[in-house]
Amino acid sequence: MQDDDLDRLLAAAAAAPARPSDDLMRRVLADALAQQPQPPVLQAGPVAVRPGLLSRIAAALGGGPVLAGLGTAAVFGLALGYLSPATLDYLTGATADAAEFFPDADFLTTEG
Repeated sequence: MQDDDLDRLLAAAAAAPARPSDDLMRRVLADALAQQPQPPVLQAGPVAVRPGLLSRIAAALGGGPVLAGLGTAAVFGLALGYLSPATLDYLTGATADAAEFFPDADFLTTEG
């Protein structure tokens, strides 16, 4: 085979390109479709639960941090009201003396 023969063969092959058969194209496309990822199947999710009364009240007030502040203020107010300090001048600024907020706090540690 000479170089001219090879050129003639390549020219003949380029002049009449081979086309795949319809059966081959159907099989290739079927294989390609089989390899495609399938979309996820949607499933019914859990039913949303409506929050309870206390949860709605807490959310209306502002959530956990606000409830913590309100609880702290309530406990401090109850402690001041129950222990009844002798003077509150220190809080009002009338005098510079230190006020005893718990003058009789020893009863908290005694039994009976």
